[in-house]
Amino acid sequence: MTSLNFTVVEPYAQMFWSGLAVTLEVTGVALLIAFALGFLIAVLKVLPCRPLRAVLDFYTSIFRGIPLIVLLFIAYFATPQLTGYKTSMFAASVWTLGLNGSATVSETVRGGIQGVDRGQYDAARAIGLGYPTMMTSIVIPQALRSVAPALVNEVITVLKSSSLVATIGLMDMMRAAQSVQALTYRAFEPFLVVAVVYYVIVMVLVAVSKRLERRLR
Repeated sequence: MTSLNFTVVEPYAQMFWSGLAVTLEVTGVALLIAFALGFLIAVLKVLPCRPLRAVLDFYTSIFRGIPLIVLLFIAYFATPQLTGYKTSMFAASVWTLGLNGSATVSETVRGGIQGVDRGQYDAARAIGLGYPTMMTSIVIPQALRSVAPALVNEVITVLKSSSLVATIGLMDMMRAAQSVQALTYRAFEPFLVVAVVYYVIVMVLVAVSKRLERRLR
């Protein structure tokens, strides 16, 4: 039985730090895309327009029905075949994660919006508020109170899903661990380092989620 020896990964600490920076950058940009599109789609879905809802439901069904890694491979490897344009690994990663996340965010926010008491809508109309003002000032703030913890969970999901970008060669934490494994012929130590880093970040986000829940109560 071979004992663990973490000194073999110490020379590659900078590689792990660089990988962590890439992971956080991919996650951050993907979340911006996911939340911006997700909120827009959620608001459009509650409009009384069946054709629009049908199109948006089809959009969300794509990301619910196709594995994320398949979408990532389509974005990076297959898209250039149709467009003739080579997509960068970073762009393919953030757009795939962002669009995938937007489908979940839209459904979460839509559920929150539809959970707001109908009396709030009637009161807004009674005082002469237009639809955009009613949504941004009254409905969406109330909806966010109920769905905020679920949105934090989506942040965690996107963070963990970002490890899939290693499969297309982007040098994130996971890819860094694979590179260290190839250089040292040791797998447990580098992957354990990555596992601990992910665990710590996720636990921080879980603590934020719990604190947010308490404040919203």
